[in-house]
Amino acid sequence: MNMFSRLKRLTRRHAQDDSGATSTIEFCLLFPIFIFVMMGGYEIGYYTVSSTMLDRGLDLAVRDVRLGIMDEVDLDTMKSSVCTYATYVRNCSDNIKIALEPVDASDFDAPTTYAECIDRSAEVDVSTTFTDGSENELMLVRVCVNVDPIFPTTWLGAQLESYEGSGYAMVSTSAFVNEPNT
Repeated sequence: MNMFSRLKRLTRRHAQDDSGATSTIEFCLLFPIFIFVMMGGYEIGYYTVSSTMLDRGLDLAVRDVRLGIMDEVDLDTMKSSVCTYATYVRNCSDNIKIALEPVDASDFDAPTTYAECIDRSAEVDVSTTFTDGSENELMLVRVCVNVDPIFPTTWLGAQLESYEGSGYAMVSTSAFVNEPNT
């Protein structure tokens, strides 16, 4: 009984003390804003690192093609090579689409459209442009990977431009010239 009376006295005294009320209100107002800014910063950091790693992965895969390190250049080997080099991109092999096409070097016009991305809501896999090209021909490689935001409810995750089928698109482009076979 003595213990309950002490506990009752302590809680009554604590309930009458209002010295921390103003800092509690400030905390309740500022803490969600602080957390949203932190989560948005993390999202920006992840997007930046993933985009840079995708650029690096495509450049290294194209380097392998140019130097002849990649034995067989087809869609599957390019996908696996780009995704192997782009280590930080989540679910890269499932969400990547690569287009390899020859372009006219003497009368080059930049493509008017972005690289096509996978529509994850579609049940059919759309065909991919993948042409080997001939000797001394300029080849344009465009890669698109759909990535889901880590925090889709934050200000940045909600503002990132969604691509059809959810997620946001990370696009990378590279070019090389087919070496002549001697």
